[in-house]
Amino acid sequence: MRSFLVSLDAALLIDGRGGVLDSYLSMTRHDDERFALMSLAKAISTNPLWTKMDSACLVGRVHPAPLLAVFGNFSRDERERLYDLSTLLHRFADRHRYIDYFAAEAAADNLAKMLMMRFGKEALMHFRFTAIPRGGWIVLGMLSYMLDLRPEQLVTGRSEGGPDFEALVIVDDCALSGVRFRQFLGKIDDARVIFCPLFAPAELCRAIEEAEPRVEACISAEDLYDFAPERFGEGYSRWCATQRERMGRYGYWDGIPEHIAFSWCEPQTKYWNTETEQYEASWNLIPPHLSLKQRYSAANPERADEGGYDGLTFVADGPGPLRAADRVLWTQIDSEIAVARMPEGTSQTTPCFRLEGTAADMWRCVLEQGTLDAAEAALLLRYDVEPATLRHDLAAFVSDLENNGILTRR
Repeated sequence: MRSFLVSLDAALLIDGRGGVLDSYLSMTRHDDERFALMSLAKAISTNPLWTKMDSACLVGRVHPAPLLAVFGNFSRDERERLYDLSTLLHRFADRHRYIDYFAAEAAADNLAKMLMMRFGKEALMHFRFTAIPRGGWIVLGMLSYMLDLRPEQLVTGRSEGGPDFEALVIVDDCALSGVRFRQFLGKIDDARVIFCPLFAPAELCRAIEEAEPRVEACISAEDLYDFAPERFGEGYSRWCATQRERMGRYGYWDGIPEHIAFSWCEPQTKYWNTETEQYEASWNLIPPHLSLKQRYSAANPERADEGGYDGLTFVADGPGPLRAADRVLWTQIDSEIAVARMPEGTSQTTPCFRLEGTAADMWRCVLEQGTLDAAEAALLLRYDVEPATLRHDLAAFVSDLENNGILTRR
């Protein structure tokens, strides 16, 4: 096809109803697939990483099966970011936890009961409590009421406790690798420390207790599931060795915990960039309307158009029977139309067709009208050309696209 453009690709992110889209429908408490795709697109486009994707645009389709893709001219670094995004979406689809304030309060109540059972109310009155900013302070605020802590028991860091205070309890909303806890621990000199992340992998808690003599206990209200053993199978041991080499002494544990997010924030995750050979900031997946931090630090201003959110273009079938094939997405870039037939499965890119000038107008008319005769009539209103010539050119155009799996008749 003469309009083939090899410099522009489309990367498929969402394929079909299951997995991520079902998770978004559940998380947003909404039963509309279009709204779920909009929410995901908003989550992606408000990431700082998205601003580094030069000229990239999101394109979605609801029927006959939901699709979401990124169109753009991707560099190798951008392909790495998109692959990481696809990996996160897979993990999100497999298992994720969105913790609203009600669920956070319930988990904090469970943590309070665990502390009472482990140490007793009298002993807790001789502990001081601090938090790892910023989510930890939200959890500590809840605990302070549940444990009836005195104001002098709450400190900002170093416990500064005399003989009346026997231990320092460090609270956080979650712990995924222990990096932030290790940094915090290095700034205090308390001899007796108890670490209380609201959510954490059980393996991480055990690793912290084994690695840090000062840490008497690491107690989480709920455990996070580790995907790494099932994901890597027989290669799990080799993957762990690679992770330990990359991480060095920054964290305590190598694993892939389930994706977690809170009403106030989504913990920053990182991915290994094979090009730069270092860890880099990864994507957030929670839309701003479900995350306080995302809502106020969004990369793009809040905006809602008829076509979607922040550059998301929704495509839809015309009246038919001549219409785009099921796995075809398209978008306008400047005065041209980029069209891609998406491959099966995610984490894949595919080249785009470029339609420009008369070809772009033919494409629009065919989709809007749904038949050759109606498209021809519409084009004759725009072009001063002999009907027979236009009919021949339009038929050849449609035949070419049908042969390439772009158009179909139903």
